[in-house]
Amino acid sequence: MSHAILARRLLGAGRLRRTISAAPSSACLASTLERFSIGDHGHGALPRPSLLPCNRSLSSEVRRTADLSGIVEQPLNLKIDPRAKSSPFYGAERVEPKQKKKRGEKKAKRIESGAPAAAAVDEDFQGEKSVREDVVKGSSEAIEDGGDMDEYEDYDSEEEEENEEEEEERILYDLTTKPDIPRAIPLPQRLHVPVMDIRTGEKIGTFHLSERTFGNDPIRVDILHRVVVWQRNRKRGKRNAGARTKTIAEVSGSGRKVRKQKGSGKARAGHSRPAHWRGGAKAHGPKGRVQDYTTKLNRKVRKMGVRHALSQKLKEGNLIVTNDLAMPTHKTKELDIMLQRFGISGKGGSTALVCDAADLDDAEGENNVYGGLDVNFKVASGNLPKVKVLNQKGCMVYSMLKFRKLVLSLAAVQGLEERLERDL
Repeated sequence: MSHAILARRLLGAGRLRRTISAAPSSACLASTLERFSIGDHGHGALPRPSLLPCNRSLSSEVRRTADLSGIVEQPLNLKIDPRAKSSPFYGAERVEPKQKKKRGEKKAKRIESGAPAAAAVDEDFQGEKSVREDVVKGSSEAIEDGGDMDEYEDYDSEEEEENEEEEEERILYDLTTKPDIPRAIPLPQRLHVPVMDIRTGEKIGTFHLSERTFGNDPIRVDILHRVVVWQRNRKRGKRNAGARTKTIAEVSGSGRKVRKQKGSGKARAGHSRPAHWRGGAKAHGPKGRVQDYTTKLNRKVRKMGVRHALSQKLKEGNLIVTNDLAMPTHKTKELDIMLQRFGISGKGGSTALVCDAADLDDAEGENNVYGGLDVNFKVASGNLPKVKVLNQKGCMVYSMLKFRKLVLSLAAVQGLEERLERDL
């Protein structure tokens, strides 16, 4: 076997550090064979050394414990930003891999620690260092003799590429630090809701909602979409009920040819009434027909959409039930302070739809209720852009989906349950 093949096998097995650049000498090979006992194991089955550290920044022990501790490596082909909510690493903390230590630092640390195996480690390290020196010495002799360097140069370039690949930065994330996914309270426990006082923001009792109105699960998104489309088309209504434009045949003007066909350098023109001329006709304009955008949707489907929208608000945890919505004053500042206790309105608060069905018994005065709403509450909410107040009869799917939170009084809850469960 040639010196080049034997040296390549020794280097490929991980026995020697890459320090040679030429063919080894016979003295170097003799010392190498004596150190690693080639004759006992054969050329292709060298024993694995225990002193050479791993080149990888993340050792095998760390990779084994990573699966148990929740540390996962981000694939190199993953192009999603970890800050995006669609990323599997969203919210997880990044873990820095262990830094590689130099051989000299490891040796000094072992000597300072005073471990029992320090002497043996030092002896092996010195032996390996002598082997490298022999290899370098033999390489220089081979260079002086004019040996062939092509095989070793190819091997050096291949090993450099492997080292570069091993030294690529690894991005690690600890999945145990991801925030918990909020989960809805299961039915029927979800139907037991607290009753809050709108003035103080404190809990004053509990209320059990109707399962047929607030307990629909799963949520029919297709029904919600159909109801929203019906509402938007109904609001669009009928338009252009009388607008009418003239065609070329109706615009006043002669049919005489404006100019001769050729020779003027201008575009040809047959008459003075085309749509792109001033005073001409209108192309594809309205013809006086009424444009009706309204669509038809069954009443039962509309009620079903309202029930599923109410169930969705309860499932999200954005439903607030209050005892009443009566206010002693019409000041907007007072109402803003009350609503901020529930995370509504204010600079960073959420939008809210407030529904009530007040009567004279719930009002503080005889003249404080109009249209099922408390007059003071209605007037105070006029200057709050994030709050909209409606009667429970006007509580529709589009309005509930447009606002984040839904505030219902006990009277509004009873009115909704009675109205939506009438045909069931």
